[in-house]
Amino acid sequence: MASKRLERFAHNLDWNLLRTFAVVVEEGSITAAASRLLLQQPAVSMALKRLEETTGHRLIDRRPGRFEMTEAGERLYRQARDIFAAVVRLPDTLEGAGADITGHVSVHAVSHVHHPGWDERTARFFSAHPKVTMNVTIETTADVISSVERGIASIGICDGIIPDHLAKVPYKLERYALYCGAGHRLFGVKGASLNDLRGDPYVAFTADVLGGQHMNAVTAVRAVGSFGQEVRAVSSHVEEVIRMVAANIGIGMLPNHLVRPWVEAGRLWQLPPYGNLPVSEVFLISNPNAMLNPAEQAFVAVMDGLELFQDEVLHQFD
Repeated sequence: MASKRLERFAHNLDWNLLRTFAVVVEEGSITAAASRLLLQQPAVSMALKRLEETTGHRLIDRRPGRFEMTEAGERLYRQARDIFAAVVRLPDTLEGAGADITGHVSVHAVSHVHHPGWDERTARFFSAHPKVTMNVTIETTADVISSVERGIASIGICDGIIPDHLAKVPYKLERYALYCGAGHRLFGVKGASLNDLRGDPYVAFTADVLGGQHMNAVTAVRAVGSFGQEVRAVSSHVEEVIRMVAANIGIGMLPNHLVRPWVEAGRLWQLPPYGNLPVSEVFLISNPNAMLNPAEQAFVAVMDGLELFQDEVLHQFD
C-alpha cells in the first residue's frame, strides 16, 4: 500500500516545481529566483505554494524580514539537488557508452592554485584518453562548492568550509600576509603595529566576508586583528586583488608565494601582523552522489592519492 502511495506521488509531482524550489533556495529570495528563471514573481510564489500543497509540508518560512528553510524544506532541497545533479549528467553518461572513453570533464576552481602534481596527472590522463574534452572555470569559493553540489562540476578546487556531504582531499597549503602598495603611508616602515592600520580601506577576495558561510583562516585574522572593516574593492581573481593593493586602493591579505616578485620590485610591502600568519588550506572536492560519466570517473581516479602540496608555505619576508 505504501509503495502505491509513493508511486502516485511521483506520478502526480510536477518536476518543474522541484527545480523552481531549488532555485529559490539557492538565490535566497522569490524575487532573485524569478529573475534567474525569467519568470514573474507571482509565478514563482505560486509554484512554491503548489509544491508545499503537493508535499503536505511548509518548505520555507517566509515572513517580513525572514526567509528560512524549514526542516522539511532542507530535506527536500538535498533530494532535489541530487536529482538535478543526476539529470545534468545524463547526456554525458550516454555519450560515454562505447569502447573508447569519451565525454566531458568540468573543473571549477578558485584562481591561482597551481599544483605540479595536478599538471603531471592531467597530462597523463589526456595522453591515455585523447577523446575526452575538458573545461576549467574560475569561480569564487561559494560558487565552486555550489557547482560541485549541483553536479555542474566534475571536480572542484577551493578553500573555505566544505560541507560534510561533499568529499574533500587536502590539495595545497598557502601562507598569507598583509600588504600595502608603494603609495601607502607605511610603505617601507619597519615595526608597524596593527593599531596603525585601524580604519584603512581593504581589498578583499569575494569569498573573504567577515562572518561569511565559507570564512577561512585569512578572514579569521582580519576579525581577530580588527582591520579591514571597510572593504573598498573585491575580486575573485588573485591577480586583480594583488594589482589593486599595489595601486594603493587598499591594504590586503595576499599569498606570499605569488607576491614575492612584487615585493622584490618595490611595489608591495608587508604589514603587521608578522607572526602566526594564516595558512589557507585548499581542497580537491567532489560529490559522492553525482552520476559521473566515464570520462569523469577516469579523471577522478587519476587524481586519487594526489599528495598535499606546500607552496613555499613557510616563506615569510624579512
